[in-house]
Amino acid sequence: MFVTRRLQNARVLSAVQQGAVLLLVAAVFYWLIHEASVNLDAKGIASGFGFLTDRAGYDITFHLIDYTPNDTYFRAYLVGLLNTLLVSLMSIALATLLGVLLGVCRVSGNWLISRLSYLLVEFLRNVPLVVHLIWWYSLVLALPSVRQAIELFDVAFLSNRGLTIPWASDGSLVGWGLLWLCLGGLLGSLAMGRYLARQPWKGLGPSRWPAILGGAIALPLLCYLISDAHWEWDVPVSHGFSFAGGVALTPELLALWLALSIYSSSYIAEIVRGAIQSVPRGQYEAADALGFRPRKAMAKLIIPQAIYPMIPQITSTYLNIIKNSSLGVVVGFMELVSSTGGTTLNQTGQAIECIALVMATYCVFSLVTSALMNFYNHRVGLRTH
Repeated sequence: MFVTRRLQNARVLSAVQQGAVLLLVAAVFYWLIHEASVNLDAKGIASGFGFLTDRAGYDITFHLIDYTPNDTYFRAYLVGLLNTLLVSLMSIALATLLGVLLGVCRVSGNWLISRLSYLLVEFLRNVPLVVHLIWWYSLVLALPSVRQAIELFDVAFLSNRGLTIPWASDGSLVGWGLLWLCLGGLLGSLAMGRYLARQPWKGLGPSRWPAILGGAIALPLLCYLISDAHWEWDVPVSHGFSFAGGVALTPELLALWLALSIYSSSYIAEIVRGAIQSVPRGQYEAADALGFRPRKAMAKLIIPQAIYPMIPQITSTYLNIIKNSSLGVVVGFMELVSSTGGTTLNQTGQAIECIALVMATYCVFSLVTSALMNFYNHRVGLRTH
């Protein structure tokens, strides 16, 4: 009883202390905002976020949603936000794929593969990201012109205008509707798998992933079959000095994506290598005694055990990718910092509001990423009961 009372008192005291600190921080922020507003008004400088409804007046070459210079600053902010989100997600996916591949090669028993991957990782890690970015941008601009573009499987074209790929034409079952259907199917598969399995998820188990991916594909396919929707691809074709049809990844986006992915993959490779080497040696010996081949033992036994210790470090790398996407300003890619933190700030002169908006957006991105990765880390954690 005494111990329980002490614990309850400790919890109450901790809650009171945390509440006091939160109130203090809120009071400090309120004082800073009030003082800044008073000083700006005294100098005749506009303050507040009312400028977001004004006409932007500048163009953004690459945008996922409709945008023209006649749209508002808030619309420009949304375009920059989506561009940041796009290049971050693309870079996280490619960096993870390359990083895991390099990390596994680092611990390979083949001396040549191990040494080559070691040299590649060391080179990539020790070259600044800005140098990576400028080098890739220069390489993309050095590609052939549109008339001599490199054809990829007769459906995509690589030139100094970037990478032009096919895209679904208007009226087909595509876009956000298809994305939501895929996500719905994926979540439904996960829920059904959890209900049937009645056991914690232990990582990338080989028996459940085909069913999960199948669920993500089955729901959109079923909706496609029972509806009158049709699927048509808009394949790009050369048209003068440009391409007609499809969707184009601009040189700026392409360079930023490759630079972020390849640079970050070297850090993920070292994380994967360290996590694999942290698995006790007895696990390798047990797999060998049971007759597992080295490749199968790595895929089925070692890597699933190494996932748990590598997640926190990979989370940090993902956060760095999101924040480093702001370097798109170096090559002229209009992401969040270039649009709201750059052009909008220069045109309106409201630096405090623009920078605060950018900071708050990156903070939300980081918190959401951390929450998702912590949730996954909890799910793959080893259970002792």
